[in-house]
Amino acid sequence: MAGGASLQQQHLVRRIFREPRRERPARRACADDDVIVLVHGWSFPNGREYPLQLLRPIIPTLLWAVILSVAVYPLFALLRRRLGLPRGVAATLLAVFLIVLVVAPVILLAGSAIDTLEGYARDLMRGEHLLPPPPDTIQGWPVVGQRLHEFWLNAANDMRAVLKDHVGQLASMGRWMGGIAAGLALEILQFAVAIVIAGAILAYSDTLTSTARDLAGRVADAKGRHFLEIAGSTIRNVSQGVIGVAVLQAALLGIGMLVAGVPFAGAITFAALVLAIVQVGPGIVMLPVIVWVWFTLPFGTAAIYTIYTVPLLLVDNVLRPVLMARGLQTPMVVILAGVICGTLAGGLIGLFVGPVVLAVFYDLVVAWIVAGRKADDVG
Repeated sequence: MAGGASLQQQHLVRRIFREPRRERPARRACADDDVIVLVHGWSFPNGREYPLQLLRPIIPTLLWAVILSVAVYPLFALLRRRLGLPRGVAATLLAVFLIVLVVAPVILLAGSAIDTLEGYARDLMRGEHLLPPPPDTIQGWPVVGQRLHEFWLNAANDMRAVLKDHVGQLASMGRWMGGIAAGLALEILQFAVAIVIAGAILAYSDTLTSTARDLAGRVADAKGRHFLEIAGSTIRNVSQGVIGVAVLQAALLGIGMLVAGVPFAGAITFAALVLAIVQVGPGIVMLPVIVWVWFTLPFGTAAIYTIYTVPLLLVDNVLRPVLMARGLQTPMVVILAGVICGTLAGGLIGLFVGPVVLAVFYDLVVAWIVAGRKADDVG
């Protein structure tokens, strides 16, 4: 920090904190400006965001903690009201439940994938056929039909020879999948830490909520508190409309695949969940599954599975808008644009930050337009 900036900050500290109390009301606006200058000087010494640089490693975790605490607060309040639990106990129970809810499916998915791969490895060592012969109808497919049929037939007859011919590609794919697995493990660990922090936020929710409202009021008076309410309602609605519907959709799709005997059902279910959350939709991974079912299973079973699966691929288009727009004055198109654009710009955190930013921006624009109309009417 430069010497001049340091002297200026010392002067501001004396003005703000050593000024006689009786003089402060008359100079509140000036004191507010002094606080802004002081915080800016400490936050951006020589143009560098020093405290922000210090906090950068934990900002995603803190954001997740705030998002989670806001999203599950109604459940936390219900738990306290129904069971009469103290805040700390209710927050701890909810945090443990969320950690189990996140970690348990990952452990089951990893175990299922390992068991499936071990089974394929044993069958491969024994020289058993891992794939059924390809249907003759594949040869009639345009462009790729003949090559796909030939490759499938070779793999069905001698999988070991096919694997030997593609050792380099398989090694690259293995490294790529290993990197994805390591990144996923780190994200899950970060999410678990965020859940613990969210539990602490819930335990002190009254105090923290009051502080947040006071801070919002100091920044933008009554509008600041209104924006805070918009942010909380938007986060809760997005968590219900996007995350809730995605979890329900993926769970029902996974049950259908388990009953039908689809291989790698756990991994496909997880992929469907991720695609549903990021608004791409699970159809990308489920349509090949439907094709596999029709080529592999009996006609009746394939028909029942298709009748069960296709409505599940479309149900989010009905449930998501209803849940996301419930109780909000912000138009549904604004919230949906925030979800999609936020996800593209900031990943999973952007899924929540995007709608909040656009909802507040929309409210600001509406207030600006209304103020202009009132000014025109007065004039």
